[in-house]
Amino acid sequence: MPSAADPRHPIRAVMATEFWHGSTGRALAQGLRGAGWDVAEVDLGAYLGRAHGLIHRIANRLLTGHGIAAYNREILDHAARVEAEVLVTVKGSYISAETLATLQARGVRTVNFYPDVAYNHAGSSPEAYARYDQIVTTKSYHLDHLRETYGAERTGFVHHGYAPLVHSRRHGDNVPYRWDISHIGNFSPYKFDYMLAVARAFPDRKIAVIGNGWAGPAQGTELERHILGYPLVGDYFARAIEESRINVAMHHGPVPPDGWQDVTSTRTFEIPASGGFMLHIDNDEVRSLFVPGEEIDVFADAASLCERIGHHLAHDDARHRIAAAGHARCVPAYSLDARAAELAAHLTARGIVRATP
Repeated sequence: MPSAADPRHPIRAVMATEFWHGSTGRALAQGLRGAGWDVAEVDLGAYLGRAHGLIHRIANRLLTGHGIAAYNREILDHAARVEAEVLVTVKGSYISAETLATLQARGVRTVNFYPDVAYNHAGSSPEAYARYDQIVTTKSYHLDHLRETYGAERTGFVHHGYAPLVHSRRHGDNVPYRWDISHIGNFSPYKFDYMLAVARAFPDRKIAVIGNGWAGPAQGTELERHILGYPLVGDYFARAIEESRINVAMHHGPVPPDGWQDVTSTRTFEIPASGGFMLHIDNDEVRSLFVPGEEIDVFADAASLCERIGHHLAHDDARHRIAAAGHARCVPAYSLDARAAELAAHLTARGIVRATP
């Protein structure tokens, strides 16, 4: 093993997840490189087809098993080629327990960085979760469950963050606003009730609801004409934030099977990093990260959401000051570069990877 004092020998890692522009995986990999690691990427997206239309969906189902097997083989092959010391994944979808066991038998440590609300995604596996040397969650409410299930020594916590190469300001002080009010996120009944109240309270304002699943539930309601109808990702996601006067940040609501409910998410950091004014669902965790009334604002229910929107639409200068202060608080302290450094420090402290200079 190379000496920890020798900078010619960085941590050798394989990272297996999705790497689309703006994803946690892509930004975390770049952050780990900034922390002094060498990272070889195995992109899950290259092994799972994208199905559009019935024939393609049928073919995709038939080929998915082959793609998953190829993905796991490529993880093992990459690890062997680069003599990896550690595998890092985001969520761990479709990585099998057998692949993890093979890596561990070769001396490769395994880490799951988990940035989502529940542990029941497609491709998830309780047997695989039980194999990881470390599960590091971005959800504070996961910790008791993880410690009880896997042991405190195998679990950790690092906050969400934003992707610095994507979530940034473009316009400075001269923003060409497209919308007065926006919400970016996939449909849930919990969020629908809030946004329907907003549409009813502000019938003459430009409102955008951006994400998957909204069109059907919104049909025939006051919200229907505000549904964009498709998601925005990467640079276009960041511009939608910056070009909205008020960005409503809320989460899915209770999620089965455990009934967990988000208090922060990637959106909590992406909105201020992109220069947006953030109106966030109120809770103690977001208050520990930003100062309400100075760096963001908060709401507790539909009535207070609408009241706060009306207030901030009527006070442009104050809203701009708050957005600027939120941006300064977030950038660069809450970036995935910073989170990667925290993750690397945690893994070093737990003995998962070597200390590096």
